Amino acid sequence: MPAPVAATLCGVFLGLLTFAVSAWLYRNGAMHLAGTAAAAALLLALACIAGTALLDGPARMRRARVPVGRALPPAWWPRESDSMPLIAACVGAPLVIGAGAAMLLFR
Repeated sequence: MPAPVAATLCGVFLGLLTFAVSAWLYRNGAMHLAGTAAAAALLLALACIAGTALLDGPARMRRARVPVGRALPPAWWPRESDSMPLIAACVGAPLVIGAGAAMLLFR
């Protein structure tokens, strides 16, 4: 199974889990806690996605050895098939959707 597919499945599971926990808290009377937990999960997911995308991107490009002043030929480009920002987006998108839906419904 390709890494982006596995990451997407993990993100769907985490998004559904976040939504289910918020719904359970809301149903048991902890309405304020349900909204706060959903908002915290949403903020954490967005921060992790942004951090992964920002911290992983430039390091891969610095490792490419290219003479100064020459154009980088496509054959020398680093492989981006399973890059960390892609994996973070695959995990984070369903998680953000689940946490965002919970935050909007249970506030």
